[in-house]
Amino acid sequence: MKMKKFMAVLVVCTFSASLVGCANIQDDGKRTKTEGTLLGTGIGAGAGAAIGAIFGGSTKATLIGAGIGAGIGALSGFFVGKHVADKKAEYASHEEWLDACIADTENLNEQTREYNTKLAQDINALDKESNALVAQYKKNAATRDQMRAERKKVQALQKDSEKNIANLQKDVEKRRQASAEAKAHGNTSHAQKMDAEIAKLDKQIKDMKAYNKRLANISVRLDV
Repeated sequence: MKMKKFMAVLVVCTFSASLVGCANIQDDGKRTKTEGTLLGTGIGAGAGAAIGAIFGGSTKATLIGAGIGAGIGALSGFFVGKHVADKKAEYASHEEWLDACIADTENLNEQTREYNTKLAQDINALDKESNALVAQYKKNAATRDQMRAERKKVQALQKDSEKNIANLQKDVEKRRQASAEAKAHGNTSHAQKMDAEIAKLDKQIKDMKAYNKRLANISVRLDV
């Protein structure tokens, strides 16, 4: 019962902070993007707390799980709301729209870098944790249930990263279209800036796929 109350308070606090922060954002586009990110954080924290509860049930385990979930959910929430590339009619000029597309792509790159950094840290921790658990299991010092619970935690991260990879790949295509339109209108400098940011996103996606492969390998290690 105490664990359920802790998880409920964690999620409520996250959403309370979200409402206060979003209320102070005047720009509709930024507010939509921020609301999406905070929504993802709230969902991720709740899911992460559940992962921690599954693994150990202790407050420490739940906090570890919540930290992982919040990192993953923050990027998932970034894709909530209408894409800036679809809002061309809302801008006063073609150049203003392209500026917004470039700024939005820079913002997504920053969020994705932060996500990948957090994901790498979580995977390193899970790698060490799972190796230790496997060693204990071989010595009959850990149970099959513990192995399976650890695998569920890894698979939860793997599922979220796969979802983010798919979302990013779809998102990048919209940005490529914006770049192509910039070139068609003779906005060479805008197109070059957009292409540079898209190249960075492509690299982030490549890294994310590599991290996802590491998660898959850890999951296999824990299969009993």
